[in-house]
Amino acid sequence: KRLRYLLSQFAEVISYSNDAPLVLFIDNLQWADSASIALIKQILLVLGSSSRGNNSQFFFLGCCNEMEKGHDLWNMLHSVNDFGVNTTKIELDFLDEEIVNLMISKKLNMLPRLTRPLTDIVYHKTKGNPFFVGQLMIELSKDGLLRPSLSRCRWVWEEDKIQERELPDDVVS
Repeated sequence: KRLRYLLSQFAEVISYSNDAPLVLFIDNLQWADSASIALIKQILLVLGSSSRGNNSQFFFLGCCNEMEKGHDLWNMLHSVNDFGVNTTKIELDFLDEEIVNLMISKKLNMLPRLTRPLTDIVYHKTKGNPFFVGQLMIELSKDGLLRPSLSRCRWVWEEDKIQERELPDDVVS
């Protein structure tokens, strides 16, 4: 409890002593233990409460893969709301195939109709996860399966080899 208090007071001093906002970003909150969630709650209550009339510039950004009702984090977010802490939940979904095609066509500086065959493969392998789409495109380029062609003045790819390529389990699931 003392450490939680000390860290929340430290964050409060920093947020008031600087003209720039204090941003705390924590990823993978689905793995946070109860002590970590309690610390986040205390910091939010000290710095985020609009009922205290404070003018701190504090932003907490937390990211988690999935959060079900009853999860400690879910409960904590609802409880701080009761104390005047404004929270906003933003759910990100996978991209649909048309958006993936637009993304690939812009990156390769090609018309979307020309990138459709590559998009079909990439979308099937990544299921529209934006991070994995980007990672797969980088890997394809590194491995020479996606490369610029000077004779054709555009990007070319080897569809059969890309189709056969195995992806790690965390991309597929």
